[in-house]
Amino acid sequence: MPNRRASHGRLVLLLAAAILLFWAGAAGAATPVNFWTTEVARDRQAVIEYLAKVFTIFNPDVEVHVTGVEENAMAGTLEAAIREGRGPDMIGCASNLVVAFGNRGWMDRDGAARVIDAVGRKRFFAGTLSRVSLPDGRPCGIPFNGWIQGVWYRKDWFEAAGLAPPDTWDALLKAARTLHDPAHGRYGILVGTRNDAYAEQVFTHLAKSAGVREFTPDGKVVFDSPATVRTLEFYAELARYTPPGPQWWRGRDYYLQGRLAMMFYSTFIMDDLAVPSVAADSLTGRNFADLKGAPYDGFLPEKTGMVSSLTGTRTAGYGVLHALGLVKSGDPARREAARRFARFLFREDAYVTWLHMAPGGMMPVLQDITASPAFYRDPQGIFHKYRRKRLESILAGFDSLQSFEFEDGRIIPEAAQVSAAGVIGRMIEETLSGRATPEQAVHEAAERMKAIAGQRPVR
Repeated sequence: MPNRRASHGRLVLLLAAAILLFWAGAAGAATPVNFWTTEVARDRQAVIEYLAKVFTIFNPDVEVHVTGVEENAMAGTLEAAIREGRGPDMIGCASNLVVAFGNRGWMDRDGAARVIDAVGRKRFFAGTLSRVSLPDGRPCGIPFNGWIQGVWYRKDWFEAAGLAPPDTWDALLKAARTLHDPAHGRYGILVGTRNDAYAEQVFTHLAKSAGVREFTPDGKVVFDSPATVRTLEFYAELARYTPPGPQWWRGRDYYLQGRLAMMFYSTFIMDDLAVPSVAADSLTGRNFADLKGAPYDGFLPEKTGMVSSLTGTRTAGYGVLHALGLVKSGDPARREAARRFARFLFREDAYVTWLHMAPGGMMPVLQDITASPAFYRDPQGIFHKYRRKRLESILAGFDSLQSFEFEDGRIIPEAAQVSAAGVIGRMIEETLSGRATPEQAVHEAAERMKAIAGQRPVR
């Protein structure tokens, strides 16, 4: 984790200069703003509390209280608090939760729109705004940060082989076939080959680029389709060029040891590629019998490309978006104070400080942040190793974010239940093991979805 003092250095002078404002603040009790965030780790809480203190020094008429709430507990905790009249003024959590809360009438949607307009609507990636909006186009919250999945690939190998970047199905498969050389310990691509979340994430990215849906907005299962079968067949073809054995996210070790041409992975891999101490565990070889260990390649970030949007029959990005939500309140002063705090968090110095809590895991939703020199000065020097053009290419995935759980401005709650039940991973495992054809596996997965949605008895 980055050194907290270093990550906050850009605000120290501001904090010191603002002390005078604190003593010169308006008389009377400050308006409280209760901010609930799913960033519960102690070091991250310290950063957020620091930002809250800086805000209150510049705004002595407001007092911000930060509370960590586990993401899985946010919905129940918020519902109970609102019912008892002690709800927070602002929350920070996954965008799907903010939209779900907006559907229940808990979010100050006008306030969210005002903050977006104040920050600059055109500064946001359009895909992030759509992910927090209902069909009427009005936002339930404010996009804040997130991570993006894509295909990370060896640019130097691609250039030597005359291959195009793997941003389409055809280019992806051609590269996997061309660069697969198991006789010399080199593999074409990493996809998940066991029943787990990683396999589901890879499949989802491919499936959304083929227009696959699990449910219609009114809850009808539509997964059993030719597009789904084609996606599963394509997934099985890619799996032929994956390292042997049941593969999961740890297969990234092959890439870090220079034995893998491509891998599906999120932007969380950025620090592993750029920082020797972070990559060290993947270089030991202890996770796979056929990996004996390797030295760290300091040029790997420069040798690596990434495509965040894939095109099959359409273009799709995949990832997770976090948002700020303003909670409805009968107190106009508290509503306005919460909006002011939300706007403050988008100030360049405050926003960059937040993003530096987890470089790669917290990517900016504002398109112009890549023009900020401060953005590249994270304590570990991660962003500096990727440069602006490459980061802009990665962030472009935010413009085409897709998921099974959010379709046409509507939350599909059944899709979350399907994910929790491991239906997609099981479908992939059944196909790759040969226990079912793609058609059979897709049909059976659709039947499980119907059972989960209560559309047929559970067998």
